[in-house]
Amino acid sequence: MDDHQTNATRRRRALFGSATLIFFTAGVATLRHAFPYDAPTVDSSDIIHDAKSMIPSSPQTDIGRRALSIALPDGGCEITEPKPTRGGHIIAPIWQASFPGSGSRMTWNFVQALTGVKTNSDRKSHGYPYTHVVASKTHWPALTDTDFEKLDRKYFSRAMVIIRNPVHAIPSYFNALFEQRNHLSTHTVRAPTEDWIKYRDEVYDGRLRLYEEMMIYWMEKYPDRQSLLLVPYEALTDTTIGPIVAGQIADFLRQGEGVPVIEPEGVACVWDTLINTKGNGSQRTGGPSQRPYTQQNLIDAVAMFHRLMGRYHYDQSLVSILQNYINAVSNIEPQAIYVVGHDQWGVGEFAEAVTAQELPALEFPAEELPAQEIQEVSAEEFPAEELLAQEIQEVPAEEFPAQEIPEVAAEEITA
Repeated sequence: MDDHQTNATRRRRALFGSATLIFFTAGVATLRHAFPYDAPTVDSSDIIHDAKSMIPSSPQTDIGRRALSIALPDGGCEITEPKPTRGGHIIAPIWQASFPGSGSRMTWNFVQALTGVKTNSDRKSHGYPYTHVVASKTHWPALTDTDFEKLDRKYFSRAMVIIRNPVHAIPSYFNALFEQRNHLSTHTVRAPTEDWIKYRDEVYDGRLRLYEEMMIYWMEKYPDRQSLLLVPYEALTDTTIGPIVAGQIADFLRQGEGVPVIEPEGVACVWDTLINTKGNGSQRTGGPSQRPYTQQNLIDAVAMFHRLMGRYHYDQSLVSILQNYINAVSNIEPQAIYVVGHDQWGVGEFAEAVTAQELPALEFPAEELPAQEIQEVSAEEFPAEELLAQEIQEVPAEEFPAQEIPEVAAEEITA
């Protein structure tokens, strides 16, 4: 190994040795809010004790260590096939929660590689007992047709929540639905723009409300933040700070009883292999990667971020994440509007993406508009003093018969 590789390895190890928690702040002062989703707290020691009491006495296996990915001396790693723990090797699992479309599969694979232990979900155990997996994926409360509440009461006392800007998470989930409904392999195809716009106009507002409810649920469930790790998808996939966030995930997993985690010097290699090298875990092709939004869509997203920031103003890590999302949304150009013409308007069939500034060119002549589409405008809406002189047109006298014009006394008429 040459000096350059040696120095690079040392810098990587120093990075994890000195890294501070950027997005995870433990022990911050908190405020408890009454919230309908509150659930009883579960003690992880009770989980371990109850699970062990149901297992016949047997020598504790070393399956976790034998399946664990290996940190190599040169800073590399060897990723092994994850397996559920067996016998007396009991784990207190964590929730791996996220809004749909926020990289749950990518994070799922990453957690398995860090620990060498299988994961499952609140929908399906995949045949693995919940005390023999390191984490369980959930989209609660955005998706509720699961056994989440029963499982939560019995097994879980901590959670890692993957957060993604909803203006990107919602289209990502829409692509997954499109693939499912068209019997396509997952993470292979982006839906056409016209399908996205129809979906957006029908469900965007509801999805945004679900996103806010999900954030509130998890923040209220673990207000002390000792048992909650917020992981921004954008940070985890960033080439600069991604390894640091990966180290935070490894540290959080390491705090769980019975959880084996690869040595710190191997974390960066696992991250590089599963997240950096493979991008965000999606190889979708086809439609545009950036979906159009209306100006109102973007305004609603920013307003939602501000509500969450106001509610959890004391949590600097969350506030920082949401401020980054506000900045990102503010830089999005209000949509390329998808305009669809109709024969009855006299302009033929067409479909064209245009910007808001180009819309005046698409106005239709008045004679081509149906009569019911022409609306009266009250005088109050456009005070006379605000009208330019050239915009005031003379009206022929015959349009207003004399009998409809009130008499005005001469002394009332001024210059």
